[in-house]
Amino acid sequence: MISNRDGKSVGRLLIALVVAGSLLHLFVCFQHNPLDYLFSDPLRHWLNGSRLFHPDIMGMSDPILYQIYVYILRGLTGDNRYLVALACGMLSVIMPWTYYRAGREFDFSKNGALMVWALIAWTPSLFTIYHYLTIETLLLPLIGLSLWMTGRFMRKGNLDAWLAVVLCWTLACLTKATVVPFAAVCLLYCWCTKRCRIEYAVTGLLLAIMLLLPNALRTRHYLGFFAPLGNSWIVKIQHYSGAREIKVEFGANKCGFASPSVAVQPLAPLSPWVIRRTWEETAVHVKIDPANGEEDWRRAYRSLDVSWKERSRQLMENILLFSFAPSWPDSNRHEWDGWVTHHLRWLWLPLIFFVFDCNFLEFWRRQFGLIPVAVTIFTLFLAFQNIATMEGRYRKPLEPLLLINFVWCIMPAVSSRQAQTSCSIKTV
Repeated sequence: MISNRDGKSVGRLLIALVVAGSLLHLFVCFQHNPLDYLFSDPLRHWLNGSRLFHPDIMGMSDPILYQIYVYILRGLTGDNRYLVALACGMLSVIMPWTYYRAGREFDFSKNGALMVWALIAWTPSLFTIYHYLTIETLLLPLIGLSLWMTGRFMRKGNLDAWLAVVLCWTLACLTKATVVPFAAVCLLYCWCTKRCRIEYAVTGLLLAIMLLLPNALRTRHYLGFFAPLGNSWIVKIQHYSGAREIKVEFGANKCGFASPSVAVQPLAPLSPWVIRRTWEETAVHVKIDPANGEEDWRRAYRSLDVSWKERSRQLMENILLFSFAPSWPDSNRHEWDGWVTHHLRWLWLPLIFFVFDCNFLEFWRRQFGLIPVAVTIFTLFLAFQNIATMEGRYRKPLEPLLLINFVWCIMPAVSSRQAQTSCSIKTV
């Protein structure tokens, strides 16, 4: 039993760690200025921001919200390197705080929520990413904000709180479509637990449609079909084909890319193993007529003759990449934070096993709290998806969620946690 005096001492220590961690987040963005890392994906996102209203093929395929963010960032900063570093640093500082607020809404003790904040603030992979212009830098705080609003709705249960949940999760999905399963679990959990009326579903659906419609119309104009969350066909075809590279001819536009996973050794230094397509100079060529809408993409996908053995190989490779692959580009071993991020990647799989052990013990007791349920489902989705070639960076949105689940497991439960954040299923 921790005394009140000891609890205050722990609280002061955690606050000191949070302050120091926040300063570290700012320092990293100034030490490694994001404008010094404009290559590959970061460069594409930077250019997407300037081409928001006249996108190229990749701009039409990428999620829209990060493009809007970069457009606003460039407009406000005038591309000044110090203002860009400050903006990225402030977003990096805010990110862990959103998970602290989520913890408080889910009835974590003050010290428990501070522990979440401190752990996220001091996790190298969660501050190193902020000196690169990648989608995850916006996605991470949006997930924290959405989880915060979810806990708030669980407490208040009114229509305004419900619309805030729908708003935040829709914005997160507009940033990256891989968060859709996590958002769906949270929204469904809220609906079932609070026994919401039909008007909640109607108003929430209308709000989501209003948010999705602009990019749906934008992609309909440029791509020839509705794709409010971005065009997923490029990565689907590239992965399914088993080829190292995809080359797309889209009307007069041409583009090509290969997954960063072809250039990593996820098990190094224990093994030089790489995915099979690393050794093959193969490419899948796709010719698309925008006038045909989605049909050419579907035809290209269906034309691929891939055996079940190849699909099984792709799945097993994805599981290994999910478990051990370094997160590109933020695992640059020539920089101190990238070096630490690269080597600490080995800790994620043991952490997953730990939280799963705790979560399934709760499930065995027929206690189904939102945090363990949603984190478990999202982890399994990422680990076993066979839609796109897995990258270490795709694991990034899960990392703060694993940390909040970890604190949920180890902190003493308070009396109201089960009442507010879990539903018991009883069999007759």
